[in-house]
Amino acid sequence: MDKAKPILTPIEEKLKLTKDGTGDFVNATYFKRLAGSLRYLTSTRPDITYGVGLISNFMEFLRQSHLQAAKRMLKYIQGTHSDGIFCSKTNDSNHVGFTDSDWAGDIMQRKITSGYAFYLGSSVFSWSSKK
Repeated sequence: MDKAKPILTPIEEKLKLTKDGTGDFVNATYFKRLAGSLRYLTSTRPDITYGVGLISNFMEFLRQSHLQAAKRMLKYIQGTHSDGIFCSKTNDSNHVGFTDSDWAGDIMQRKITSGYAFYLGSSVFSWSSKK
């Protein structure tokens, strides 16, 4: 993946993964290690939290479509090495918050995934993504 072409978004727009998926079955151990590594990375990269949560729903009966979604995040991370949480000393103390939800985007359980991010100046200090 180190020579893969970087992309601009961690998850394909309007991606709807299902437990049946498409393509052949993949090695569950490999996928779980990849998902675990991505989950660890979310502590400094909140921009991939939604995507990691999405692929984490499919730890059993893994298909190529699930693996492709995980690999897309690796391509995104490769192109955005300088992104992430960085706290710097600044006089800018503006508070800004963002929130979004997909309104029952989980087509299997019909649950909402929502998230938020709050900034103090240019540094994120709180974020969440939940189903």
